[in-house]
Amino acid sequence: MQRSSSTSTVLIIVILLFTFPLWIGLGAGLFGLIAGLFAGLVGLIVGLMGAVIGIIAAIFKALFGWGDWHHHGWHFDGTDMNAFTWFALLVIGALIIARKNTNKK
Repeated sequence: MQRSSSTSTVLIIVILLFTFPLWIGLGAGLFGLIAGLFAGLVGLIVGLMGAVIGIIAAIFKALFGWGDWHHHGWHFDGTDMNAFTWFALLVIGALIIARKNTNKK
């Protein structure tokens, strides 16, 4: 009875000794997988924040001409008006047209 127990203990030790590199490799691979997924999640969140900030900055640049210091805003056929000026003129024109339509009734 005693001999069977010592044989199984030796067998377990030999199996653990030979499979130890396999367990280390699996553990390191699992750690790398978890770290990579976490880094990918952080990259996704930061990328989405960058896209939102870029969209907001593009809107402000289009409206006010900010950020283009060399050309001082957008130029349309040599005029010095940026998109904010064009947008303001469009709103004023729409208000004049709407005012004329309400006066006809």
